[in-house]
Amino acid sequence: MTQKAELEQLAEIHDGFEMRRVIERLPDHIEIALNEEMPELPRGQFDRVVLFGLGGSALPADVVNDLFADRLEAPVEVWRNYGLPRAIDDSTLIIVSSFSGTTEEVLTALDRIQKEHPTVCRNVVVITSGGQLADLAEGRHPLIRIPIHKEPRGFQPRSAIGYMVTYLARILHSAGLMSEPTESLEAVKRFLALVDVQPAAWDAARWLGARIPMVYTDEIHQLSVARVAKIKFNENSKRPAFFNSFPELNHNEMIGFKSPLGEFAVLFLDDPESHPMVRRRFEAMKRVFERDGLNHVGFRRWEMPGDSNVARVFAALMFADWCSYSVGLMAGLDPTPVGLVEDFKARLDSEGEDR
Repeated sequence: MTQKAELEQLAEIHDGFEMRRVIERLPDHIEIALNEEMPELPRGQFDRVVLFGLGGSALPADVVNDLFADRLEAPVEVWRNYGLPRAIDDSTLIIVSSFSGTTEEVLTALDRIQKEHPTVCRNVVVITSGGQLADLAEGRHPLIRIPIHKEPRGFQPRSAIGYMVTYLARILHSAGLMSEPTESLEAVKRFLALVDVQPAAWDAARWLGARIPMVYTDEIHQLSVARVAKIKFNENSKRPAFFNSFPELNHNEMIGFKSPLGEFAVLFLDDPESHPMVRRRFEAMKRVFERDGLNHVGFRRWEMPGDSNVARVFAALMFADWCSYSVGLMAGLDPTPVGLVEDFKARLDSEGEDR
């Protein structure tokens, strides 16, 4: 059976929410978000950007920081917590992001901003698909609605990264905090329509098997991609996964593998534009582990395709989608549902009512 036939057979059995079609639509998500009419966005003399969000709603900010590092007047700070960060004021652009519109931490943050920082409210932009967050924002803040009606049922926050990266780039450009992103995003949309990372991702999934993924990359250029890949393995493959970066991991995490507490698979997402010592460190680590008989750790390198940082980042994001999706299918799982997260949220809500 060919790889394509095997993928189609497993998808027919396990992919109840059509995640395969969602992954294939990443270029379409970028195009839709580029062409969508935007509300009137904040403009002013901003020297700071804070995005409130968690999970898949926060990941795009990390990606934007890596994608457009050389264009940003200020990096996007991500607040993944309760409360508010220090010293938000009239010079702070605030982006409130919750795919579902029901994220507790984000809702309480916006409520506090509205009550405690009325002069900052004009600097707030909200991104959501609906829910209580849309209700809080309606008539008070620019509201960007993620068009989930265009996607298969069960469409998940982690799958909206094409939409949300594009929205963020447009917000930052409008606020005068980065140069025009349209040309770069149009180019990457065309690139993704031509490049096919799925076969390599399938092979990596086969190699990974039942092991725990350790996603490693370059600290400077691609750490956000490693974080996204880790989360995709958590949610699409339903297994623990971890991420780290060279050279830092050679000073600490590497030592932890001396104890054979499980079977691990080091997947190195290699940016050819990284410092040459990054690849040398990966190869040296692999040889040392082989020499010392640490056979519970496997090593694999995948080189990111593309002639620009934007192209390589998006290619790696799609590779992570396909690889984690394939691992889930091979394990007999539907990659889309995140029932444990939903059960946890329900438990929190019920305990709050009990109190």
